[in-house]
Amino acid sequence: MTKQINRNHPRPMSALLLIAGAMTLPLAAQTAREALGAADVEPLLKEPPAKIVVDPPLAEPLTYGRVVIQYRPLNLHIVPVFGATALAVSPRAGHVHVNVDDLPWGWAAATGEPVILNGLAPGPHKVLIELVNSDHQTLDAGTVRFTVPETAMAAAKVAHADAATTETSEPPAKIILASPLPDPLSRGVVYIPYRTENLHIAPVFGVAALAVSPRVGHIHVTVDDATWHWADASGVPIIIQGLAPGPHKILIQLVNANHYPIDQSTV
Repeated sequence: MTKQINRNHPRPMSALLLIAGAMTLPLAAQTAREALGAADVEPLLKEPPAKIVVDPPLAEPLTYGRVVIQYRPLNLHIVPVFGATALAVSPRAGHVHVNVDDLPWGWAAATGEPVILNGLAPGPHKVLIELVNSDHQTLDAGTVRFTVPETAMAAAKVAHADAATTETSEPPAKIILASPLPDPLSRGVVYIPYRTENLHIAPVFGVAALAVSPRVGHIHVTVDDATWHWADASGVPIIIQGLAPGPHKILIQLVNANHYPIDQSTV
């Protein structure tokens, strides 16, 4: 007996998905290696030159004075590994140096997270981001020029109106700073370890993150009473280089996910 096929019976959902997938997948799907490059555990005999791609600041935050600059390293892994010994590591490792408005000093960042600046005065500014190896030697650089609008300060007050901490049963968050390490300081590098209590340092931002528990946040760093500061959500020590000989003051504020200060300390 021949089995009659019911052509009006709908196909199972799994079969429809398979058909849809077959229609949309490219003939030669890109492999993970093709998309990501060599695995981190694989030494490279000949690496291409390291490059950095730097984007203009995000438009919406800039309207209220917050400068968010995304960048992308090519042929280099951003990691907090330093020193001449790490030059032999393959694949290549390094970090970035950030300089604002041609100041003689700048800071090191080793997370790959966007550069975030707050408090820059209205008007034109310039940020230089250098891609460096583990021994701080420059491999490539990118510069962005932008203008903080005159209306930024007023807009910032509105944007920050809901930035205060929310009610929580958690104990107060604290930041504890160590003194700058003496050996780097003798070479002109300010290296400040810190730790937090009752707050996790994480690159999570915005009003919605205020309800996250356990509490998350990051730090703001201000040098010598400047009117502006940068944000850091890595949890690794603060590294500043190029400061002139003489006394200096570094203010480090512990802030919530929406940039509202919770605690602070000064070295």
